[in-house]
Amino acid sequence: MKKYNYISAGFFMLVGCYVLYETSGYSINKGGQGNPAIWPQCLGVMLLVFSVILIIQTALNVPSVTEDADGNEQKGIDWLSTGMKKVYLAMAMIGGFVVLMNIFGMLIALLVLIPGIMWLMGCHSKVMYVALPVAMVAFVYIFFVQIMTITLPGGLFF
Repeated sequence: MKKYNYISAGFFMLVGCYVLYETSGYSINKGGQGNPAIWPQCLGVMLLVFSVILIIQTALNVPSVTEDADGNEQKGIDWLSTGMKKVYLAMAMIGGFVVLMNIFGMLIALLVLIPGIMWLMGCHSKVMYVALPVAMVAFVYIFFVQIMTITLPGGLFF
């Protein structure tokens, strides 16, 4: 498991550095937005910080032995387990979100992504399948578009 932690930490450190590099050239807008690089830079710094924490934690921890349902010792990751299949499906949903966002815009794509993730996580409340996505999209619209005057991706149709 240590190997996977080091690989993922290194990957996310590269992503964090890339985000910081790309946002270093953003210009400060004198209009309503201020500095558009603040939020991506915060995310890039947090990727770096959490990657370093993962490296330190992995180096200091003694690996624990896990057992499967039959009591057999497991080593590594079971790439075909139910949990990993959910991870693959979540990644596909996020890819679908990106495609939908480019076609219909971010708010419509969120209305599709949020219930999909809820279904994947095992939500059984039909009310929550409607209430949570609508509330989240309303929050994103009010906070980012109305209050912070940020332009969200609109897609081809909006």
